[in-house]
Amino acid sequence: MNIKRLETEHLVLRKAKLKDLDKIWHNVWSDKRLASNMLWEVVKDEDKALDRLNRTIKYQSENTAYFVCLKETDEPIGFAGVYERSKGIYEESGICIAYQYQGMGYGKEVLKALKYLVFELLHGDVFLYGCFSTNEISKRLCLSQGFKYHSSYPKVREHDNKKFICDYYYYDYKMYMNN
Repeated sequence: MNIKRLETEHLVLRKAKLKDLDKIWHNVWSDKRLASNMLWEVVKDEDKALDRLNRTIKYQSENTAYFVCLKETDEPIGFAGVYERSKGIYEESGICIAYQYQGMGYGKEVLKALKYLVFELLHGDVFLYGCFSTNEISKRLCLSQGFKYHSSYPKVREHDNKKFICDYYYYDYKMYMNN
């Protein structure tokens, strides 16, 4: 099932468009602070940003992934999505909010929307959330939404061979129904 759009109080999660190039590049993809705790590499020039946007449009057309946009202006300020890891078990495929928009509750809105997506629309049983063990903001976000610690694994980021520990948290259907 390819759901095209989700809405929250202040945000719209929608598929990427070519018109998003400048804003997503400057708000997110060019920010070293964001990339330091993510798997992606900083995009340094417009040609590479356009290439990434075209790849993102293709990926989002085939997957449950979105740009996070301000509802009032449609400005892309991040991205989020999920994928089915195994039958009924979904994992976030990356949640990122531009640095200048953090601390405004948008991460919570995105995570609530993804929980709704997983449990109500995709009829999932478990939602997994992974983050760098050093990413305190991401950890606080998932814990604030009721996720519980599951496990930790050493990993290596592909583009620069950075070793890191990935902490995993879980939220299941029973927890969802009790909230």
